[in-house]
Parts: sequence; C-alpha cells; structure tokens
Amino acid sequence: MDKRNKITTQDRSLHRIKIIQGHLSAMEKMLEEGRYCVDIVHQSKAIQQALKKLDMLIIENHLKGCVIKQIKSGQDKKTTGELLTLFEYK
Repeated sequence: MDKRNKITTQDRSLHRIKIIQGHLSAMEKMLEEGRYCVDIVHQSKAIQQALKKLDMLIIENHLKGCVIKQIKSGQDKKTTGELLTLFEYK
C-alpha cells in the first residue's frame, strides 16, 4: 500500500474529533433554541458515544505500539501502572 494514502490512527482520531465538534455545535444550538429536553439528551448521548469510540481508538493504538515498546525496553511497571489508571478511569 502506498504510504501517502495510508490512513493513520492520528487521521482517524482527528476525524472523530471533527464529528464530536459537530455534535457539540448541534447541541449548543439546540440549547440556545430551547429545544425539547429529550432531543438534547439524545445529542448528548451521541457525543458521549463518539468520545468513547475516540478513547478506544487511542487505547488500541497505545496497546499495539507504545505498550509493546515499553515492555520490551523493561518499562513493565510503568506500563502496568498506566494501564491500571486507564481502567480505573473507565
């Protein structure tokens, strides 16, 4: 595959951020217009779901790259601590 056409995790993450920004703008407009509360909550749920997908994309990339490198270089305690912190966060 031509590297110039390869879609990276960074590209995918930035795309998801733009989607989230669109949802946030829509929600802001809904609030300004005094739209129906349930519709606003649906928009909020869409934002939360998009953020979860972004988190998973970043975590997957971290596991496939950074974690492997850290463990191979003897930084297993650091890696374990970071991963445990991530799971506490969720």
